[in-house]
Amino acid sequence: MHPNIYKWLIAFAAGMGGLCFGYEQGVIGQVLPMSDFGHTFGYFDAKGNVPPGNENQAADLQAWITTAFTIGCFFGAMGSSRVADIISRRYAILVGATLFVIGGILQATSLVLAQLIVGRAISGISIGFASMTVPLYISEVSPTQIRGAMIAVYQLMITLGIFIATAVNSGVILAYRNTQLEWKLALGIQVIPGAILGGLVMILPYSPRWLMMNKRDEEARVVLAKVIAEPELIEKEFNHIKDSVMLEEKIGQGSWAELFGKGVRNRAIIGYLIQFFQQWTGVNVILYYGPTLFKGIGFPEEQTSIGLPLANTAFFVVGTLPGMYWIDRYGRKKLLIYGALVMAISHILVCIFVGQARVNPALGWGAIIFVYTYIIGFAATWGPVAWVYQSEIFPLRVRARGTGLCTMSNWMWNAVVGNTALRFFEKNVLDYYAYLVYGVACIIMLVFVHFFVPETMNKSLEDMDEIFGKPDLPTEHNMEVALAKEVEVGEPKA
Repeated sequence: MHPNIYKWLIAFAAGMGGLCFGYEQGVIGQVLPMSDFGHTFGYFDAKGNVPPGNENQAADLQAWITTAFTIGCFFGAMGSSRVADIISRRYAILVGATLFVIGGILQATSLVLAQLIVGRAISGISIGFASMTVPLYISEVSPTQIRGAMIAVYQLMITLGIFIATAVNSGVILAYRNTQLEWKLALGIQVIPGAILGGLVMILPYSPRWLMMNKRDEEARVVLAKVIAEPELIEKEFNHIKDSVMLEEKIGQGSWAELFGKGVRNRAIIGYLIQFFQQWTGVNVILYYGPTLFKGIGFPEEQTSIGLPLANTAFFVVGTLPGMYWIDRYGRKKLLIYGALVMAISHILVCIFVGQARVNPALGWGAIIFVYTYIIGFAATWGPVAWVYQSEIFPLRVRARGTGLCTMSNWMWNAVVGNTALRFFEKNVLDYYAYLVYGVACIIMLVFVHFFVPETMNKSLEDMDEIFGKPDLPTEHNMEVALAKEVEVGEPKA
């Protein structure tokens, strides 16, 4: 198989971890408003309504059902870096796939809240593994010139997972509305992408960098030969990685404490804050609670449970495609800045139109239009760039731990935002002005990126010291810049 085809197949196969992630995110937004689901787990009455006076309790239960998953993701990401170093990036993805299947089965067979919460937490642990390991794995088998686009495949697969979940669940809702089978099928079908991911892992190659870290040089050379189109570059790239790995071996294994040393601390802070800000864009408020929010604007259940969520997720997929092209053409920084601007304007306009729709319901469509501009703005910029950026900025010695730290940031703040969102939107709290919270956050992140986030486009993984400064690791590490060359896997720049 030609290397140019093979490397993209690797990216899409590994990116199935993103599809599982997206499916889990997409399914819960439609399941929470299901009447039998809400009645089974205690926040709806038999008619599918919140009992009078129980609004706060209902909001809390829905928030904990949602955030049990994200808390699991946090702990999965925390443990995944060490596992990825020991058993390989490849088999860490397999661990995630196995846990995803187990979590899906537990959720679909739940009849008590405790089992549902445990199932969602296990699914979260699996996605914590995948969300750290998949971008890291892809970055280590990708050519410099298209590394951003290949890692962005992960975000594309997330959006495809969300769309597939929404489409499948829409069919389930139409066929089994207001029955127990409605939500059991919706939650159970997620086992299928988990099983597919587990099967695909077996055909993925090991990361050549990981192979060299484990004294399996000839296997690494074979993998490089499969992903490099130019024969003359194979040995050059092999030596390039080998020099870096040998140096890391002299220094020893990196520790968590080294993430806070000179030359690495700035990378850790920037990566952490990019994931922090990604969550405060409000993206998962739309994903988790979109149908509930649309119902609050005044749209009927037929539109809020099927039509509008389907359109939401379709825009996520469409918006991701230009981002995959732009990320290696215009750079990471520009996408983050312009994406934050589009999202800030969209949130402000959504707030205005929702307020006006209280007087003139037809203006609710104005709010929907700007929800879609927000989604496109996110999907093309902050969606893929956050994962690309964190996977390429850390030295090899602490790359898995640095990526794990940033991923933990994503999941910790995902849980915070998801747990607070419904309370923000209560009429006696912020009501529709809650959209301004996320709009202001987008303005703050625009300023942060402009002043503090450097561009990394077209830099090899071994050359990030030029941008962020030499790490204050054992002295020998600073030889890495001298040993590393500009050549990375792939074709020379024109």
